[in-house]
Amino acid sequence: MSKCFYCGSFELSKSYDMSNQYDKIFKENIGEHFLSLSKTYLGIEVASSEELKDKLQTTLEREADFLRKITTPKGEQMIIQLEFQSTDEQGMAERMQLYFAILRQKYKLPIRQFVIYVGSKPPKMRTRLKPEEVFTGFELLDLRQVSYTQWLESDIPEEVLLAVLGDFQQKKVSTVLKQIISKIVKLIDDPGTLQKYIRQLATFARLRNLVIETEQTLEYMGLTYDIEKDVFYQRGVKKGQQEGIEKGHQEGIEKGITQGVVKMVIALLKSGKMPLEEVARIAELSVIDVQKMADQIKKPDS
Repeated sequence: MSKCFYCGSFELSKSYDMSNQYDKIFKENIGEHFLSLSKTYLGIEVASSEELKDKLQTTLEREADFLRKITTPKGEQMIIQLEFQSTDEQGMAERMQLYFAILRQKYKLPIRQFVIYVGSKPPKMRTRLKPEEVFTGFELLDLRQVSYTQWLESDIPEEVLLAVLGDFQQKKVSTVLKQIISKIVKLIDDPGTLQKYIRQLATFARLRNLVIETEQTLEYMGLTYDIEKDVFYQRGVKKGQQEGIEKGHQEGIEKGITQGVVKMVIALLKSGKMPLEEVARIAELSVIDVQKMADQIKKPDS
């Protein structure tokens, strides 16, 4: 059943780890159209590519041989690392760089690293990395600095969606949203696929605090949004139910309806887009109880 795009004031905290949902969409969309995006926005032309599914490890299998935080006579603090090697390890420079990165992230101090070689043959291991092997920084792409029209010119829906994260060039929010939605509708024929992209647009809109504006634009254009499939809606319902369990019954609430459920019902009722029967079904209440809450909302002093 189609519901309103946004129903009220569920307070979705960071504890729900919303960033995972954004990351998931970005990974799926960019992965499918990486060649096009790489050439246009990264300035890298790709002849072929393969996905690396390995998870990056954040811990080392072995501990550093010797670590000390020291203070010099001048009051300067630093980390001293000693590694004792009996073998001529050819990957030692890379390994020490990995140690350096982890130590720097943890302690935020200058680091001096020494390898103490105790082998019987003269060492041939590298002690320095080539410039291209050394991490000195990264390239930052701020989507807010990219004109939304660049994304809008694309015929790839995944790219068009990114327009909502771009620079609106002082255009009205409603105007830009209409352009984005119109382009997506033009590119997508299948209703189910269209719903998928509308859900993704709804997710990205949260990153720019454009939830209400997106709701209004979708409604104005006669488009519906299946809210029950929205991960944030589902989490909001779960949060409301959990709050009720944890906080117990509120004084004056009839039949022991918990606070979280009441908040959820009020939010759905205030949206004005969902029939009482549907609200009752979602909240697992009787229609009579939901009607009583609706009557309370309509009172001038409520």
